[in-house]
Amino acid sequence: MKFISSITIFILLLSSCANIVAPTGGDKDVNTPKLLSTLDAESMKHVHTKFITFEFDEFIVLNNWEENFYISPPIAKRIQKDIKGKILTLTLEDTLALNTTYFIDLNNCIKDLNEGNVLDTLDYIFSTSDELDTLTISGKLQDAYTLESIENAWVMLFEESKNDTIIFKENPDYIAKTNKEGYFNFPNLNSKNYKIVALTDFDFIYNTEEKIAFNDTIINAETDSFISLLAFDPFVKIDSTIVDTLITNTDSTATDSLLVEEKTFGNLTIITAINNSCIFQLLQNNKIIKEFVFVEQPFLLADITPGKYQLKYIADSNTDSEWTTGNWKAKIQPEKVINYSSEITIRANWDLELEWFIEE
Repeated sequence: MKFISSITIFILLLSSCANIVAPTGGDKDVNTPKLLSTLDAESMKHVHTKFITFEFDEFIVLNNWEENFYISPPIAKRIQKDIKGKILTLTLEDTLALNTTYFIDLNNCIKDLNEGNVLDTLDYIFSTSDELDTLTISGKLQDAYTLESIENAWVMLFEESKNDTIIFKENPDYIAKTNKEGYFNFPNLNSKNYKIVALTDFDFIYNTEEKIAFNDTIINAETDSFISLLAFDPFVKIDSTIVDTLITNTDSTATDSLLVEEKTFGNLTIITAINNSCIFQLLQNNKIIKEFVFVEQPFLLADITPGKYQLKYIADSNTDSEWTTGNWKAKIQPEKVINYSSEITIRANWDLELEWFIEE
């Protein structure tokens, strides 16, 4: 009994000195779900019903499905989705067009159950004929004035024969959605001619509150590979309030005169091949600090307060001394805007010459 008691006391002493640490469970899972297999099958019981299943290596859940998912060409009925453990099943209850290649975009639609790692690249292509249409057109959508990329916008293709007045009254022939960098892709095209239009709202109907973009010419995947689109609001003018930081002589007091004498400026001459009506803007934090309007060369930007600026060029095509937006009905593109690629520095009492290739 004495021996047993000694052991018990020794164990109690060890327990009081020990730090009990819960198991960590290993490193955090940062891997996205991995696709193991897909299965494409027709329903034996229901006509015009198709099942597509995706099996992953871990349990999955949906991620912003309504925002991210689409099928191109679009179909009339909503695609049903169902997740059971590691398997996603899509049910297509619709009459699919003959001799057509369909593209299903599942980017950012799936994430793992435990850590929420989003699978950002997943798509599926199938055809209602023995051959796939593999012609491709890609491109980028930007704001026409700021040139910022536009995310989650619809880019649509309509057959050349469709009149512009009915374009937004029926579904497009093909659709794509822009990613975070504004890029879009149509990977399943045939050799027909199409009109291309982009809308920044959530549906395929043009509303006055959204921006629109279009291409001036008909496109064809056999000859066109990359399309740049510029989205504009035809009803809203850009706020072009100019914040001029120059000190001006507003009266004849000695104090103000002294301030003007002490203030020093810099000049900027832009050397370029173009020689047409244009506007140059100097900006800081997206605010227009100073604006210069020209009818022709030389392009001398004088009396600039020293500092660092962004430089913007605007082709003043209609010579109204301001940036003009586009017009969808009249098929007029917004006036061209180009941002200089890097920041410029203006120094006091310094004449800076800048060579800039501006594409007309």
